[in-house]
Amino acid sequence: MRKRLLLGVLGAVAMGAGAVQVQAAPAHNAVTLWHERTQPVLATWTGRGNAAAAYTGSLVQIAVYDAVVAIRGGYRPFYAHIDAPDGADLDAAIATAAYRVARTRVTVATPARDNLDAQYAATLAAIPDGPSKADGIAVGETAAAATLAARAGDNFYNTAAYTNPPPDPGVWQATAVANDFATAGAADYAMAFTIPVTARAPGARRLPPPIAMDKKKYARSLREVQETGGKTSAFRSADMTDAVQFWTEGGLTLWGRNTRDIVISRDLDELQSARALAMLGLAGGEAMLACWEAKYRYLGWRPYQAIERADEDGNDDTLPEAGWIPAVRANHPEYPSGHACFGTAMVVGLRKVFGEDFPVTLTSTGNLIAGHPVVPTRSYDSLDDIVDDTANARVWGGLHFRTTMDATARWIPLVVRDALEGRFRPVRGHDHHRGCRK
Repeated sequence: MRKRLLLGVLGAVAMGAGAVQVQAAPAHNAVTLWHERTQPVLATWTGRGNAAAAYTGSLVQIAVYDAVVAIRGGYRPFYAHIDAPDGADLDAAIATAAYRVARTRVTVATPARDNLDAQYAATLAAIPDGPSKADGIAVGETAAAATLAARAGDNFYNTAAYTNPPPDPGVWQATAVANDFATAGAADYAMAFTIPVTARAPGARRLPPPIAMDKKKYARSLREVQETGGKTSAFRSADMTDAVQFWTEGGLTLWGRNTRDIVISRDLDELQSARALAMLGLAGGEAMLACWEAKYRYLGWRPYQAIERADEDGNDDTLPEAGWIPAVRANHPEYPSGHACFGTAMVVGLRKVFGEDFPVTLTSTGNLIAGHPVVPTRSYDSLDDIVDDTANARVWGGLHFRTTMDATARWIPLVVRDALEGRFRPVRGHDHHRGCRK
């Protein structure tokens, strides 16, 4: 097997008469490399959002996992039971599995997809021709074909058009100001019909309905976002706005980069990297499918709609405010929260993969609040702190009610645990790599 591409170097730096050893940075192997390469294709998918990208990314990682398991063994495959020939090239298998699923499922031509074509061609060109290369490509193609076949009837490409229902109190409406940077519409409406990978139907894991508008808790939640989440709020400090800006980066891009960096930091080999990223991919994909089904089931109105029309909600403890504008906008229903779905799924998935809680520093390039530069890192003592920070950010950004963030954080762990239960199990007697849970 060719040497993995190193993120750093190991060497000696001269200092006077002696030398200081510089530690080698963890390796960027073929699994993490192709995870990185497919992310821009998913993130720039015209007409589709984070839910579609997260689900498709999960399929890419499942195919990669099956290809690696076919060659390395040690774990039960997800879809494809492949009898890989001895000596099949692992790099060719990984690249082919990732490329084929991403290239087939992403049907819109973009510069990122064209770049993926070039990257795949360059990868194969760098591998010497021969039976090893051919066998590796065949393993990757078989793994990809099994994944694609399994999801062929998933309703992902449903073309049903969204039509606004009657504008009753509490009911979300797609409007011309639904998003500061996109046209009006219902984002990823097709995801409400997509059949999950590990559940029988789109609504199989649906969370309970949102809190009734006549409850005091609803009024308290509305007042909090009304005070702190407005575009010109006097109650939101600079530190609070830092949190909001950090979490405006799209969930797929932010969590794809950060979970990949965590996997790389653990210096896992290809097998353990493939398992970790497949588990995390499935956790995120299933969470987002459940999230989007529930969004379009409940059609909860956004705070800006609720605040302007508070005199219609049947609650004497809420006060309308004409012209209230949130710090950040989104063009899909409010309940449940997409960022809470994705983030909580990643937190649960990381704990499941590594079998422990741990401190972590995340990075972001969020930039949706004009004139407020993102502070690019946020550090957390515990994974659970990420869930709390996300909740605060979405309330302070005017996007969600606190009750929604709390309900989402309680529900998503159930979705993820059910999705991962009994999957990615080791073959008895397998010697586990360090850093991953047995």
